[in-house]
This record gives sequence, structure tokens and C-alpha cells, in this order.
Amino acid sequence: MGRPSLVCLFALTVATGCAPASIVGPLSHQEEERELLFTRAQKAQVSTDLLEQVMPPPTPEEKKREDEQDSSCRASYLWKNGLTYTGSALVAGAAGLTIGGAYATGNGDTTKAVFGVTGGTLALFGTMLVAIGGILQNNYSDRGCVPRIDTR
Repeated sequence: MGRPSLVCLFALTVATGCAPASIVGPLSHQEEERELLFTRAQKAQVSTDLLEQVMPPPTPEEKKREDEQDSSCRASYLWKNGLTYTGSALVAGAAGLTIGGAYATGNGDTTKAVFGVTGGTLALFGTMLVAIGGILQNNYSDRGCVPRIDTR
């Protein structure tokens, strides 16, 4: 794998892990649901007075908490994806290194062992990163972080 291939792989990994703009916290999610209900009520030509009484708009204090939650959720999302994708790339690289080393070195047992130990270490480190990403995923989900509602 040449340098351009590694750069493309790294760019793809980073781009996939760095797309948190659509991640929101619980208060933003409630606000989205509120807006969705108001839109549906207006399309049905129903008065929104009752909805306004039941679900009033957020206060400035709630808006501030909403922004803080969104920021925290997006940071957790970046860490989770960064660790998960990096760990997965390391495991894949370890497999490639081990297999490539076995074919490239012919019958040299010492060299094969070095490639195997290096590949095994990379795989272990990658698996640990994926596990840590999974722990962060649980924390991320438990706090109520979700993707934005798609209203298309």
C-alpha cells in the first residue's frame, strides 16, 4: 500500500468520524419534536394554541443548557468514532501486515515471528480502541444523544 493509499484511507477514516453536526442532545431533540408537531398542526390547519400551552418554547436558560448538551454530545461522538475507526483500521492493518509478512519473507521463521508479533500487537491495540469506543457509545446513548430528526 503506497503513501497515496494510506493518505486516502486516513482521510476517509477522519471524514467518517468527524461528522457530528447532526448530533443533538435531549433538549434539542425535544425542541425538534415540538417543531415537527407544530408543522404538522399547521399543515392540518389546526390551531396551535393548545400545543403552545402544552409545549411552550424553551426559555433562555433552557436554550443555554441545550447548546451545552449538543456540544457535549458532539464531543463524545467524535471521540467514539475516532477511537472506533482508528481501532478498526489498526486491526485491518495488523491483518494485512501479518499476511503480507508471511508471503513476503518466504520461509524465514524468525522474520515471520516478528511480523506475527507486530501484527498481533497492532490487533490488540486496535481491539482495545474499539472496546473503549463501545464504552463511550454506551455513555453517549445513555445521555440521550441522538441524530437530528430527518423531516424530509
